Amino acid sequence: MDKVAMMIKARRLFKDICDLPTIPAIVSKVVALLDDQNSAPDEIADLMLVDQVLAARVIRVVNSPLYRTRNPILSVKRALMLIGFKSMREMILTSYFVEGFKKKEQPFDMKMFWIHSFSVGALSRYIGQLGGFPDLEKAHLVGIVLDIGKVFLGHYCKDEYGEMLETIKNTNCTTHEAEYEYFGTTHCEVGLCLAQRWHFPSEYCDIISHHHFSELATEDPFLTAIVSLADYYCLSRSTLEGIAQVGAPGRSEENAWRVLSEFAPDLTSVSLIRFLDDLDEVYGSVCKEVNLLFNTMTVT
Repeated sequence: MDKVAMMIKARRLFKDICDLPTIPAIVSKVVALLDDQNSAPDEIADLMLVDQVLAARVIRVVNSPLYRTRNPILSVKRALMLIGFKSMREMILTSYFVEGFKKKEQPFDMKMFWIHSFSVGALSRYIGQLGGFPDLEKAHLVGIVLDIGKVFLGHYCKDEYGEMLETIKNTNCTTHEAEYEYFGTTHCEVGLCLAQRWHFPSEYCDIISHHHFSELATEDPFLTAIVSLADYYCLSRSTLEGIAQVGAPGRSEENAWRVLSEFAPDLTSVSLIRFLDDLDEVYGSVCKEVNLLFNTMTVT
């Protein structure tokens, strides 16, 4: 696959679309402050209060069962101090991502899509913890937004994407391969275009672009390996009819396993297949967390 040609075709899909979901400028500024370790809580809280929708959303989510607070949290600053800068960054971006596509019609089950995305996020954080990755919230967030390109293709190319999904049911063809045949590009390149439009950090963009070709990742190979394996595991255990197919681990997964062995040698003392099988032991608890996140983030 010619990555340059695929990017050109992905950008053409964006050319005439005027109703793309956006992240408000004030939210981008808040996220930038949350990424800055020198930012003061008061400064961030004051900026968040400028956007009443943002402030209300944060208060609602932090008081949900997801965070299990003992007493109601009524102020943005207290919410920030309770969950920390990194978790606040993750909460805000996740909620705006979900909200942006909530009412976009799709040829596939959006509930199952979100459950898969949240599962990849939760499992990315778990694998990251096992491997000693330093920013578990980042691993969680990148796992959640990994497949944003599918939501774009499903909505803005609804008929073609629906037809494509029908053709690969009960086959060994992956959505990634089928997208290339139908559109000359895939959800990876389309997702990169969206991530760039939303001013995501460069490592997020790189991972979204290369999660099915982890050997091409340059910004953060370690995180790419973590997220790629989490995505593969969730697809292999999934009953998502039509959204994705998965076969035996391929070149991308084998490369991810090799990278993981470099950064976390103790984690890779077993084979890739055995490692994936061992994840079954924690998948039940992951699913419980995912249900909480789904119910919190997708509430009307």
